[in-house]
Amino acid sequence: MHFLITAGGTREYIDPVRFVSNASSGRMGYALARAALKAGHKVTLITAPTSLRIPDGTKTVNIETASQMHTAVKKYFPKADCLIMAAAVADYTPIKTLKTKIKKSGKGLTLKLKPTRDILRWAAKNKSKDQITIGFALEDKAVRSSAEKKLKEKRLDMIVANTIAAIGSDKSAVQIKTRDSKWLKIASSAKAVIARKIISLAENM
Repeated sequence: MHFLITAGGTREYIDPVRFVSNASSGRMGYALARAALKAGHKVTLITAPTSLRIPDGTKTVNIETASQMHTAVKKYFPKADCLIMAAAVADYTPIKTLKTKIKKSGKGLTLKLKPTRDILRWAAKNKSKDQITIGFALEDKAVRSSAEKKLKEKRLDMIVANTIAAIGSDKSAVQIKTRDSKWLKIASSAKAVIARKIISLAENM
């Protein structure tokens, strides 16, 4: 199979040196890339900036912003069998990015934001009947119900739900659901272990 995997947290620039981002480490996405490679698959990794080592054997596409990730997914998705959106894509981005650094003035600063495009929704809407779309849902409450809502509304093939405890950690506890299955709960495990399970489930779909 050809897996298209996204990883890391996007950067939404306010000016040339400042940006809005999140605490995603990219570990889950990179673990998925390694697991897919180890299983003998082809991997294209679209990654926001991280401190992680790129897995050997991947085709790597480096991006920074949500807009750039959307462009990259649109480019590479048509040739992929499975898209796994493990990246933490910003939900909002500044309406305007200033070309020069904002000077400190001692006054308050109001930052106006606009929603980013929903990459996973686009992919699920535009996929062929043979393509698989898998999403992640990071929730701090009502984990299952929120994730299942995302699964149905975006018409995904699989959702992986986790909590904020997963951020920056080598381990995670997840719950996985496909459209036709019951919830599968995996207790706190190394992200490499979880990645192998997700790849295995995707293979069987």
